[in-house]
Amino acid sequence: MAQDIGPEVVISPSRTVFQVHKGVTLPNHVLPEVIEDLQSFKFRPDDIIIVTSPKSGTHWVSETTGLIMAYGVWENVKRDTLKNHLEFALINKDVFDESIPFVWFYKQLDKMPSPRIMFTHLPLEFLPPGVFDVKAKIIYCARNPKDTVTSMFRFVGHVTELQCKSFPEFYGEFFTDQWLFGAWDRHVLSYWNLKNEDNFLFLKYEDMKKTPGKIVTQISEFIDHPVSDDVRDVIVEKTSIDKIKKEMKRLEKAQEEGYLFSKAFGRFSYYQKGVIGDWKNYFTVAQSDEFDKEIHKRLGESGLEFDYE
Repeated sequence: MAQDIGPEVVISPSRTVFQVHKGVTLPNHVLPEVIEDLQSFKFRPDDIIIVTSPKSGTHWVSETTGLIMAYGVWENVKRDTLKNHLEFALINKDVFDESIPFVWFYKQLDKMPSPRIMFTHLPLEFLPPGVFDVKAKIIYCARNPKDTVTSMFRFVGHVTELQCKSFPEFYGEFFTDQWLFGAWDRHVLSYWNLKNEDNFLFLKYEDMKKTPGKIVTQISEFIDHPVSDDVRDVIVEKTSIDKIKKEMKRLEKAQEEGYLFSKAFGRFSYYQKGVIGDWKNYFTVAQSDEFDKEIHKRLGESGLEFDYE
């Protein structure tokens, strides 16, 4: 089976060391002291916070939400808050130069005007409580676990300093706290349990793919920013994977730091295939069966189900 995971990238190992905070594995550019300081981050009632476990449609939902706020006009999307994750250092292409200090993005967010769209991979136990205190809008997007782990393997599979493992070893960490930002099932289920809260919207990646018009309407109504049917249709067209990739290339050429919206560290593309079912190119039948049993055990009676093709 073909495993297209991109070119090998050689980067500074000292800036790719993982760390553990309260049992949860974090990338090096998310320091424990920042997680603690974020607990007092000042959210605003009109903030929109997009939450995902890694490789679950983070930037797709962010672009869709930004376009809704801009009534479907790319050039009017407010991008300052979309440069980075809430909890990240400002990771740009120079971040691996150890003479350049990290810049904490949340400190920049604090100075940005409303309304702010921001995104994060923080598990619920690390999410600042202020978001619930002010009833800011939270959008969580989940993706079927087989495509999630496959997408992550494609994303970092050839980064030698990350000491990536074989695919079976890689997906074996998926349900453990060795997985970035914590075990996938705990991350997803903790947010799934909030699905009936007034300030919370739970989305699925597969629904965004299969019924994009419905999802655009859901998001627009949830954030109290309704759009006409014509604008909805424009947004659906522009948020197809091909159109988003085209827009990201335009941004890279038009803005000095345009790559921040399309590539982690200016090197790893956030937008890959954008399909359902790519896991079939990675899992053997036996691995798929083993993974299915684990998913069933983990999701149990939660009622959370996914489409896999």
